[in-house]
Amino acid sequence: MTDVPPPPPPSSFGAPPPSSGPDVGASLSYGWKKFQENVGPLIGIILAPFAVLFLIEIIGAVVIRGFFGFFFFYALALLVAAVAYLGIFNAGLMATRGEKVDFGKAFQTDRWGEWIGFAIVYGLMVSIGSLFCGVGALVVIAFWGLAPYYFLDQRKGIGEALSASLEATRRISGMPLALAVAALVAWAGGLVCGVGALVTMPLGFIAGAYLYRFANGQAVAP
Repeated sequence: MTDVPPPPPPSSFGAPPPSSGPDVGASLSYGWKKFQENVGPLIGIILAPFAVLFLIEIIGAVVIRGFFGFFFFYALALLVAAVAYLGIFNAGLMATRGEKVDFGKAFQTDRWGEWIGFAIVYGLMVSIGSLFCGVGALVVIAFWGLAPYYFLDQRKGIGEALSASLEATRRISGMPLALAVAALVAWAGGLVCGVGALVTMPLGFIAGAYLYRFANGQAVAP
């Protein structure tokens, strides 16, 4: 597979994006290329949290007694989900920086408290959107799908990251559609008994990181 050409290099970190819209096909091709280069770590990053969640569900089914027991295990599952998404978003940023995706590094941050708060807010936004036949979730991601990358890469706060994503997606023609397509690809693997998600989730999230770099005028690593 030939290398996908990166977006034009920035004049500075966070420079204005190009006037033309993003190339959805290029972002997905780039995601596939980087997945092939980092198959092992990326599959591990996807599998590990699911394994923990599966174990939590088994334990919960055996020991849950009453409302407080259910609430405890539900909160624990949310915490594991927050850790899981930190890993896959960080993996996308590492891949687009030209780093080898590292399993341990993907789950590292010095902002755990802030990230959990962000993950809860962002997760609620997507969950509420999903109540509208799933279309609402795509709308949320179409406009706020860059927020996790802003939060992690530029160390913005929760409100700042959400605002930065909304501003970028409203300013750049075609960006909302590109993010929605990347999200659909990421979710598509779940339709094949969940196994396909081992490929489509990393691909979609790396494509999202590619689009984040594009939105900020940053070149991605070849």
